[in-house]
Amino acid sequence: MKQLNTYAPTTLRLVLGLLFIVPGISKLLNPSGIIGMLRGIGFPVPNAVGWIVLLSEIIFGLAILVGYQVKYTVWPLIIVLLVAIVTVHLPGLAANPMGIINVLFHLLGIAALLSVYLTGAGALAIDKH
Repeated sequence: MKQLNTYAPTTLRLVLGLLFIVPGISKLLNPSGIIGMLRGIGFPVPNAVGWIVLLSEIIFGLAILVGYQVKYTVWPLIIVLLVAIVTVHLPGLAANPMGIINVLFHLLGIAALLSVYLTGAGALAIDKH
């Protein structure tokens, strides 16, 4: 049964990878959506930031999915989630108190990424350390 413990971070890693890849691809199919949203909230250089966000979600999401360098690849994704909380979801709470669910969802993602960082990639990962 102890050997099965290595599959706990694997399960988390697979779901986390999809959590970033799917929205990243969605943004790639319509980059004007993320760029327009960033422009609307006053982000500096929204075109560049939009592309950085969507490519980060896809590239680092894939790295998490396959278990490549998770000790490093979790951090850009944690930054993406923190920035989303601070710039999008917390300011929107006044208009929509149910937006707290989005904040909690992003905090859950951060906790899960930190868990993968602390436990390692688990079984079936490209990196075996």
